[in-house]
Amino acid sequence: MNAETVPALWNKAETYARQGQWAAALAQYDNVLARDPGHAMAMLRASRMALSLGRYRDGLDYTLRALARRPGSDEAVLTLVRALRMYNEPVALLECLEHSRWRERRSATWLTDLAMMVSTIGANDLAMEMLDLAIIREPNNPQTRYFRGVVRMFFGDMEASERELELCIAKAPGFTQAHWVLSRLRKQTEDANHVERMRALIPKVPRGSDSDSYLAFALHNELHDLGRHADSWQALQQGCRCKRQLTPHDRTDARRMYDGLMALADEQFVQPVAQSEATFVPVFIVGMHRSGSTLLEQLLGGHPMVADGGETYAFTTQMRYAADYRNKGVADAELVRRAANVDYGLVGRRFHEATAWRAKGKPYLTEKLPSNFLNLGFIAKALPQARILHMVRDPLDTCFSNLRTMFSDVNTFSYDQQELAEWYGQYRQLMAHWHKVMPGRILDVHYDALVEDPEGVMRRVLEFCGLPWDAAATTLEGAGAVATASSPQMRGGIIKNRKAAWSPYEKQLQPLIEGLAPYR
Repeated sequence: MNAETVPALWNKAETYARQGQWAAALAQYDNVLARDPGHAMAMLRASRMALSLGRYRDGLDYTLRALARRPGSDEAVLTLVRALRMYNEPVALLECLEHSRWRERRSATWLTDLAMMVSTIGANDLAMEMLDLAIIREPNNPQTRYFRGVVRMFFGDMEASERELELCIAKAPGFTQAHWVLSRLRKQTEDANHVERMRALIPKVPRGSDSDSYLAFALHNELHDLGRHADSWQALQQGCRCKRQLTPHDRTDARRMYDGLMALADEQFVQPVAQSEATFVPVFIVGMHRSGSTLLEQLLGGHPMVADGGETYAFTTQMRYAADYRNKGVADAELVRRAANVDYGLVGRRFHEATAWRAKGKPYLTEKLPSNFLNLGFIAKALPQARILHMVRDPLDTCFSNLRTMFSDVNTFSYDQQELAEWYGQYRQLMAHWHKVMPGRILDVHYDALVEDPEGVMRRVLEFCGLPWDAAATTLEGAGAVATASSPQMRGGIIKNRKAAWSPYEKQLQPLIEGLAPYR
């Protein structure tokens, strides 16, 4: 075969891929690899095709084969990093960076894109190194300034974050994501806010777009701070309408998922499988988003024996691998259907292997993805030594906080009051089921009690986890990077006596209030 054969096969594979003919495209990428075994981009494209065909393990295998080839081009490195992030392989992602020679790269945009991927695995110090280099390469790059502002926020340096975001907006006034982050950094005042600047952008933003949703949520945040509740509500409604159209919620799949979980995971199912010796004890912090899980993790992370692992999909990743299926979010109806035949010993072993690096040699590691409450039956079965802490907060406080939080592509139920109330009811029913089928495995931690009496509550938490008492677990001093929606609230100590944020909108929130009535 001559050298032109590989490009011809590549073009044929790309044509099939554009047409959505995944199997035909994969066959052609395999033909490319038969002739050029080191063609990393063919491996990465084959990975996408395998995933599109529902072959999760094959997709991961192609990606790891590409990693072994140590690709060098900007395109190949960034594509590989994105694939490793999608498969939630943080150790492999860091290995890729070691061989990428990123310090020699010239493109600020490339470095920023890479830093964004690195930040998602919690390596924010490394992300900032990349962003510092990107700024040297191109001081006025708006994307770089924006993401430096985000990482500064994660580290709790709100003043530096605000400076970076303002530099971004100065160069790109329509960078609405920067306006949204800026609206969350501090409480806005009549003398210092950005409302008129944002209102001037509204006619310039496509209606119903991502930019429209970012701008609407940003306006809601600032108008709420200013007490202009009528205008604030209008902005929130617009943001929710946008997000609900962009990321619709599948209520039918959700019902099937919840019903399937309770039918499958009975008292017999949740009995643990045999496990080999583990190097750390995982502590899962679960509940609804915006229920105080970040606060609890930050307090636990103050204990010298605990590493705070942050919010990851580490457990779901192993369920996907064992089920050979990539679901949306933490779980869906199809993953639950396949869960009946999963090897939970494999899930447990792979979870420990994949997350040990986050423990940093400490005997306890937190995992605070709230929606892991969906996985609790699987966690109990695969990880007998795991501790499970369930954050409980007032239903209306929790749900209104969800309603006014702009999530990425998760929590699709949170932009409609009826769907939000329905999801909350399903969550409560499932948590009651978990308590019933595995009594004693879950400790409920009440948010209001935690903020009023941190020492009393944390004594119970530490005892439940098998940890000795340490007063360091009652303070937020020295809190690390917080890469969640709660990041701005984790600075300045524990906030007590919060007023109900929903009360100015009581009239508009009647569908939510009525839907939550059985749980209040």
